[in-house]
Amino acid sequence: MKVAIHQPDLLPWPGFWFKMLNSDRFVLAVHDQLQKHWVQRRVMMRESWVTLPLETKPHLIPINETIVKPGWQDHLESSITGRYRGSRHWTDRSGDVLEMIHAVESHNLADINHQLIIAVRDYLGITTEVVVTEPPREKAADRVLEQLQMVGATSYLSGTGARDYLGDEAQLRFRELGIGLEFSDHQKTTGDSIVTVLMDYDDPMEIVSKAAAPR
Repeated sequence: MKVAIHQPDLLPWPGFWFKMLNSDRFVLAVHDQLQKHWVQRRVMMRESWVTLPLETKPHLIPINETIVKPGWQDHLESSITGRYRGSRHWTDRSGDVLEMIHAVESHNLADINHQLIIAVRDYLGITTEVVVTEPPREKAADRVLEQLQMVGATSYLSGTGARDYLGDEAQLRFRELGIGLEFSDHQKTTGDSIVTVLMDYDDPMEIVSKAAAPR
């Protein structure tokens, strides 16, 4: 059982979906602390940020306790329309994307992103199971291992950014627990939202599934 873990980002970039595509089970880490200026509440579209305005102060609170201001759906629609109208696939795909957004009635940030992630997953045709665990108690590498054990992982697909805290000691813990460790080899085409991929490319999954060339 290969598992990936990721915070519930807002309409995230292709590397997020690459990890999902290459996993059997994908854990949304909704219990992690919100990072004020990071991608749970904002996303790059056409190389500029689109940010969801919050009711709660983004300071020392979990993602799943963060509340977004009313009208966020219209804000996203306006931002998407302003950036993508006239793009290659605006006519045939924008309606689907905007429908996904307006189908979400929640104002909880984790729930908003979770529902959008499921909607985009299904739209792309990815079949990986997306789950949320019970709140983990550990931190750093032990937090990852705790969640992996909760969902019965035998292998962990990590993002490359985790190399900093998954050092020799952490990797030994993985081996002791019988959990394999590998790092995502996604070939970055764009750091923009999946919306950019949907609007610009005939086959979005060609971009999502693109692996880096072997070194």
